[in-house]
Amino acid sequence: MRKPLTDLGAPTFISSALPYPSSAPPYAPAHGGPSASPRLPEPVTLDGHHRSWQVHQAPPGGDTPPGARLKTGEPRHHVPRFDPRCILDEDGLLRRLERRGVPRVPRAHHTASGLQTHDYIEGTALSAPHPPGTWLTANQVGHVTELFGHIAALGPADLATLHNCPPATRPTDSATFLQSLLRFTRVRVHRRYAPLLPGLFSALGVRPDAVAPDGPLGRSAHHLTRRPFCLLHGDLHRDNLIVSASDGALWTIDWELALVGDPLYDLATHLHLMRYPRAQEAAVTNRWAEAVERALPGAAAGADIDLARYLRYKRVQSVLTDTVRNADAVRSAPPDQLEAQLAASAQQMHEALSRAAGPLGLLRVPTATRVERAYAALRGLAPAHVGKG
Repeated sequence: MRKPLTDLGAPTFISSALPYPSSAPPYAPAHGGPSASPRLPEPVTLDGHHRSWQVHQAPPGGDTPPGARLKTGEPRHHVPRFDPRCILDEDGLLRRLERRGVPRVPRAHHTASGLQTHDYIEGTALSAPHPPGTWLTANQVGHVTELFGHIAALGPADLATLHNCPPATRPTDSATFLQSLLRFTRVRVHRRYAPLLPGLFSALGVRPDAVAPDGPLGRSAHHLTRRPFCLLHGDLHRDNLIVSASDGALWTIDWELALVGDPLYDLATHLHLMRYPRAQEAAVTNRWAEAVERALPGAAAGADIDLARYLRYKRVQSVLTDTVRNADAVRSAPPDQLEAQLAASAQQMHEALSRAAGPLGLLRVPTATRVERAYAALRGLAPAHVGKG
């Protein structure tokens, strides 16, 4: 009998809802306006991958400006995690960033409920006006690279009280850092989910040696230049960058995947997720190097060669995690939505496999039809139900 994903803590459905809406919820101005009694906004619920947030009016008498809103989060239990976490106290990290003067980061608030409560940044996710593949403005690029410079100044000693990983298991240089990422993906993704998804990884051309210590990625880790470690955001993409409604500045949210490690990995993650146009990617890389070198000399050493190594890992990691996420979406799709879900999953996975074909060692990328058939098998559908070709 096929074992369900939920046996290992995966949800029956992984929400794709963004932590911020594409347009800001109604906002009551702090003062003035055409009405003497402006309408207060209704509470808004926002569903992220790992938390459900309730956006609400800040209570009077606190340290927030009049009319400001907060968001209070509750964890979504049994959600699978595909990235390592070494800083579990996100609120503590936000307070540390505030004390260090890192700009445009929401504050964390102490509340009687004990739930996570942060400033709600009025605005929209960057992905709304600037979806993946599109250009950012010069000011926006400046805000992103400025952030990289600020967090590069926070080294392991600055984060010692927040670092939860046992000292004996912590990477000590760039080579062991990449090896630790490969080990996490190998053990927590491929080895954990392959038995629950019989034949799916192999049908997609994903072999275990893709993340093996003696595979191509593992061997490349030994050639990485040693760079000093610092704080990494770990998930800096367009949905975690908020365009402020007041002045258009970029605020950075969702620090729960923060790590201490090789600063070049943070750039690689950012570039992989942002999908800048090629010319702008080069410009962002150059400005990143300038920003981190000012804050942490040596942080960009060897980046011209090592960036490609980290990007190859990110592409393989995305294939593995997206394989699991799409399997969950297909298995949980209602019958009337199954056909559309199969088509969407097949297209997404075909594109991910195409980007990772080199590091996966794929001589031929599976067609979308072949991918769709592999996912249809999870629902017990014969190829005839999926299409031909």
